Amino acid sequence: MIKGSCLCGEVAYEVDGKISEIGQCHCSKCRKFTGSSNSAVFVTAIANLKWLRGEKLLSSYKAPSGYFAVFCSKCGSPLPKTRANKVYLVPAGTLDNDPGVKAAYHVHVASKAPWDEIFDDLPQHEGHAPQWRA
Repeated sequence: MIKGSCLCGEVAYEVDGKISEIGQCHCSKCRKFTGSSNSAVFVTAIANLKWLRGEKLLSSYKAPSGYFAVFCSKCGSPLPKTRANKVYLVPAGTLDNDPGVKAAYHVHVASKAPWDEIFDDLPQHEGHAPQWRA
């Protein structure tokens, strides 16, 4: 069982079931949302994620571009969001324990920040990785 929570601890969730490897998204919107060079996320089926507490504190933002973010309205931490109502994209940085998977690839490297350098040998995709397409 994988558990996760926001920075203030008011929102918590668990994932029970199959998850993907972790992908690191370098798109400009993920950079703005996380304040970092990339957003590390994994994918799991909708049925695999259960909110344990704080679901009423979930807030969302949808940009004109269609980018969609979910976060804790108290502390601002990014939280799992649905994609095409088929899967959850789960921010790996919110995990409270080891998910048993590692980073496996980079996505949206065509729009990574000019100061961002990728130093590993993981596969790099200019856009979405095939496993992220809903």
